Amino acid sequence: MIYLVRQGETDWNLNKKFNGCTDIKLNQTGITQAKQLAENLRNIDFKACFSSPQTRARQTCEIICGEPIILDDRLSEINCGEFEGTDETADSLQLFWQAIKNGDKGTEKFQVFVNRTLDFCDMIMNDHIENNVLIVTHSANARIINYYFKGKPDDYDFRRSVVKNGGLLTYEIKS
Repeated sequence: MIYLVRQGETDWNLNKKFNGCTDIKLNQTGITQAKQLAENLRNIDFKACFSSPQTRARQTCEIICGEPIILDDRLSEINCGEFEGTDETADSLQLFWQAIKNGDKGTEKFQVFVNRTLDFCDMIMNDHIENNVLIVTHSANARIINYYFKGKPDDYDFRRSVVKNGGLLTYEIKS
Protein backbone atom coordinates (compact mmCIF):
# COMPACT_ATOMS: atom_id res chain seq x y z
CA MET A 1 0.00 0.00 0.00
CA ILE A 2 1.04 3.54 -0.66
CA TYR A 3 0.03 6.13 1.93
CA LEU A 4 0.18 9.66 0.55
CA VAL A 5 -0.01 12.51 3.06
CA ARG A 6 -0.18 16.21 2.37
CA GLN A 7 1.86 18.03 4.98
CA GLY A 8 0.02 19.59 7.90
CA GLU A 9 -1.18 23.15 7.93
CA THR A 10 1.14 26.16 8.06
CA ASP A 11 0.24 29.77 8.77
CA TRP A 12 0.73 30.47 5.07
CA ASN A 13 -1.80 27.74 4.21
CA LEU A 14 -4.21 29.22 6.74
CA ASN A 15 -3.76 32.73 5.33
CA LYS A 16 -3.90 31.53 1.69
CA LYS A 17 -0.38 32.52 0.68
CA PHE A 18 1.78 30.83 -1.94
CA ASN A 19 4.10 28.43 -0.02
CA GLY A 20 6.31 27.02 -2.75
CA CYS A 21 9.90 26.45 -1.72
CA THR A 22 9.87 28.86 1.21
CA ASP A 23 10.70 26.77 4.26
CA ILE A 24 7.70 27.22 6.55
CA LYS A 25 7.06 25.28 9.77
CA LEU A 26 3.79 23.65 10.74
CA ASN A 27 1.45 25.69 12.90
CA GLN A 28 -0.30 24.16 15.92
CA THR A 29 -3.15 22.87 13.74
CA GLY A 30 -0.60 21.22 11.43
CA ILE A 31 1.10 19.54 14.38
CA THR A 32 -2.28 18.29 15.63
CA GLN A 33 -3.12 16.99 12.14
CA ALA A 34 0.19 15.08 12.00
CA LYS A 35 -0.37 13.61 15.47
CA GLN A 36 -3.85 12.43 14.42
CA LEU A 37 -2.37 10.80 11.31
CA ALA A 38 0.27 9.13 13.48
CA GLU A 39 -2.50 7.70 15.66
CA ASN A 40 -4.53 6.54 12.66
CA LEU A 41 -1.50 4.88 11.03
CA ARG A 42 0.17 3.50 14.18
CA ASN A 43 -0.44 -0.14 13.19
CA ILE A 44 1.08 0.21 9.71
CA ASP A 45 4.55 -1.24 9.26
CA PHE A 46 6.16 1.19 6.82
CA LYS A 47 9.14 -0.25 4.99
CA ALA A 48 10.06 3.22 3.73
CA CYS A 49 9.03 6.74 4.72
CA PHE A 50 9.70 9.39 2.07
CA SER A 51 9.39 13.10 2.64
CA SER A 52 9.97 16.36 0.90
CA PRO A 53 13.01 17.96 2.54
CA GLN A 54 10.97 21.08 3.31
CA THR A 55 10.43 21.58 7.03
CA ARG A 56 6.61 21.40 6.99
CA ALA A 57 6.64 18.02 5.25
CA ARG A 58 9.59 16.68 7.24
CA GLN A 59 7.89 17.66 10.53
CA THR A 60 4.71 15.87 9.44
CA CYS A 61 6.64 12.75 8.45
CA GLU A 62 8.70 12.70 11.67
CA ILE A 63 5.54 12.89 13.78
CA ILE A 64 3.92 10.06 11.81
CA CYS A 65 6.77 7.58 11.55
CA GLY A 66 9.80 8.87 13.46
CA GLU A 67 13.09 7.86 11.89
CA PRO A 68 14.57 6.97 9.49
CA ILE A 69 13.06 9.24 6.86
CA ILE A 70 14.26 9.37 3.29
CA LEU A 71 14.32 12.99 2.16
CA ASP A 72 13.79 13.28 -1.58
CA ASP A 73 14.08 16.58 -3.46
CA ARG A 74 11.65 15.30 -6.10
CA LEU A 75 8.92 15.71 -3.47
CA SER A 76 9.64 19.42 -2.93
CA GLU A 77 6.78 21.77 -3.70
CA ILE A 78 6.85 23.62 -7.00
CA ASN A 79 8.98 26.75 -6.86
CA CYS A 80 6.54 29.67 -6.93
CA GLY A 81 9.26 32.25 -7.59
CA GLU A 82 8.09 35.83 -7.12
CA PHE A 83 4.69 34.60 -5.92
CA GLU A 84 6.02 32.96 -2.73
CA GLY A 85 4.60 34.56 0.39
CA THR A 86 2.05 36.60 -1.55
CA ASP A 87 -1.72 36.22 -1.26
CA GLU A 88 -3.43 33.58 -3.40
CA THR A 89 -6.13 35.63 -5.10
CA ALA A 90 -8.03 34.76 -8.25
CA ASP A 91 -5.85 37.21 -10.18
CA SER A 92 -2.54 36.06 -8.69
CA LEU A 93 -3.42 32.41 -9.26
CA GLN A 94 -4.14 33.14 -12.91
CA LEU A 95 -0.81 34.96 -13.25
CA PHE A 96 0.97 32.09 -11.47
CA TRP A 97 -0.49 29.48 -13.85
CA GLN A 98 0.64 31.58 -16.79
CA ALA A 99 4.14 31.98 -15.30
CA ILE A 100 4.78 28.28 -14.65
CA LYS A 101 4.06 27.36 -18.25
CA ASN A 102 7.48 28.77 -19.16
CA GLY A 103 9.16 29.18 -15.79
CA ASP A 104 8.65 32.96 -15.82
CA LYS A 105 8.93 35.23 -12.74
CA GLY A 106 11.39 32.86 -11.08
CA THR A 107 8.94 29.96 -11.02
CA GLU A 108 9.78 26.37 -11.79
CA LYS A 109 8.61 25.36 -15.23
CA PHE A 110 5.50 23.22 -14.77
CA GLN A 111 6.68 20.37 -17.00
CA VAL A 112 9.98 20.13 -15.08
CA PHE A 113 7.98 19.89 -11.84
CA VAL A 114 5.69 17.22 -13.29
CA ASN A 115 8.62 15.20 -14.64
CA ARG A 116 10.51 15.14 -11.32
CA THR A 117 7.38 14.08 -9.45
CA LEU A 118 6.65 11.35 -12.02
CA ASP A 119 10.26 10.20 -11.75
CA PHE A 120 9.70 9.72 -8.01
CA CYS A 121 6.52 7.71 -8.72
CA ASP A 122 8.37 5.49 -11.19
CA MET A 123 11.00 4.81 -8.51
CA ILE A 124 8.27 3.79 -6.04
CA MET A 125 6.78 1.42 -8.62
CA ASN A 126 10.17 -0.09 -9.46
CA ASP A 127 11.70 -0.37 -5.98
CA HIS A 128 8.89 -0.40 -3.38
CA ILE A 129 5.84 -1.98 -4.97
CA GLU A 130 5.75 -4.88 -2.49
CA ASN A 131 5.94 -2.67 0.64
CA ASN A 132 3.90 -0.26 2.71
CA VAL A 133 5.30 3.16 1.82
CA LEU A 134 4.59 6.54 3.38
CA ILE A 135 5.00 9.61 1.19
CA VAL A 136 4.69 13.08 2.75
CA THR A 137 4.64 15.96 0.32
CA HIS A 138 2.72 19.05 -0.76
CA SER A 139 -0.49 19.93 -2.58
CA ALA A 140 0.83 20.16 -6.15
CA ASN A 141 2.93 17.00 -5.80
CA ALA A 142 -0.05 15.16 -4.31
CA ARG A 143 -2.06 15.98 -7.44
CA ILE A 144 0.58 14.49 -9.73
CA ILE A 145 1.05 11.42 -7.52
CA ASN A 146 -2.71 10.90 -7.24
CA TYR A 147 -3.17 11.05 -11.01
CA TYR A 148 -0.20 8.71 -11.47
CA PHE A 149 -1.76 5.98 -9.31
CA LYS A 150 -5.46 6.58 -10.03
CA GLY A 151 -5.41 7.94 -13.56
CA LYS A 152 -6.42 11.40 -14.65
CA PRO A 153 -10.21 11.94 -14.33
CA ASP A 154 -12.26 13.25 -17.26
CA ASP A 155 -12.96 16.49 -15.37
CA TYR A 156 -9.23 17.02 -14.73
CA ASP A 157 -8.41 20.44 -13.33
CA PHE A 158 -4.91 20.69 -11.91
CA ARG A 159 -5.84 23.80 -9.95
CA ARG A 160 -8.16 21.74 -7.75
CA SER A 161 -6.56 20.14 -4.71
CA VAL A 162 -6.97 16.39 -4.21
CA VAL A 163 -6.19 16.34 -0.47
CA LYS A 164 -6.39 18.90 2.34
CA ASN A 165 -3.56 19.77 4.69
CA GLY A 166 -2.95 16.81 6.99
CA GLY A 167 -5.02 14.60 4.70
CA LEU A 168 -4.34 11.02 3.60
CA LEU A 169 -4.84 9.21 0.31
CA THR A 170 -4.12 5.49 -0.08
CA TYR A 171 -3.38 3.34 -3.11
CA GLU A 172 -3.35 -0.43 -3.24
CA ILE A 173 -0.83 -1.38 -5.88
CA LYS A 174 -0.72 -4.88 -7.26
CA SER A 175 2.54 -6.12 -8.70
